[in-house]
Amino acid sequence: MRETTTKERNDILSTLVVAGVVAAIVVLTSVLRWFETFTLDGVSVPVPFAGVPADFAPADGVPETTVRVTEGDVIAEGVNALSTVSIGASIIVGAIAWLVVIALFGTLALRFLRGRFFDPANPRLLDAAGWTMFGGALAVSLLDTLGRNGVLAAAGLGDFQPNSWATTASFIPIWIAATVLGLISLAFRRGIRLQRDTDGLV
Repeated sequence: MRETTTKERNDILSTLVVAGVVAAIVVLTSVLRWFETFTLDGVSVPVPFAGVPADFAPADGVPETTVRVTEGDVIAEGVNALSTVSIGASIIVGAIAWLVVIALFGTLALRFLRGRFFDPANPRLLDAAGWTMFGGALAVSLLDTLGRNGVLAAAGLGDFQPNSWATTASFIPIWIAATVLGLISLAFRRGIRLQRDTDGLV
C-alpha cells in the first residue's frame, strides 16, 4: 500500500463531494417523479408515439400549427393495482439502484484515499456496481412496461403498442456502462496479480 499524493487526495475528495451531490439529486428527482406520476387526475406515465399529428399553439394569440408528437404523458384513472404498484416500484427500485451504485463508488474512492489501489476488494466493488446497474435498469424496464400497459388500458388505449426501441433505448447506455465496469474490474484483477508477482520478485 502506498500513500496518496496531495493531488490524488484532492481528486478523490472532489469525487466524494460530487457523489454526495448526485445522491441528493437522485433522491430529489425521484420524489418529484413520484408526485408527477401519482396526480389528482390519475396515474401519469410517459409514452412514446410515432409522430402523431397534433395542433399546437406556442402562445396565446399565436395561430395553431400542426406538430408531430413523439412522446407524451398519458393520464388515466382506475389503473389496476398491479400496474399502479409496478409504477411506484419502478421509481423506488431505480432510486435505490443508483444510490447503491453511488455508495459502492464512494466506498471505492475511500479505499483509494487510503492508498488501497490494487486491493482484491476493489474489483468486487466494481462488479457489484456493474451488476446493480444492469439488474436495476432491467427491473425498471420491466416494471415500466407493466405499469405503462395498465395505464394505456385504463385510458382506452389498450390496443396501442409503443415502439419497443423507444421504450428500451434509454436503458442501453446503462447496460453498456455496466459492461465497461466489468472490463475495468478485469483490468484491476490483472493489475493485482502483476503486483503480487512483482512483490514476489523483490
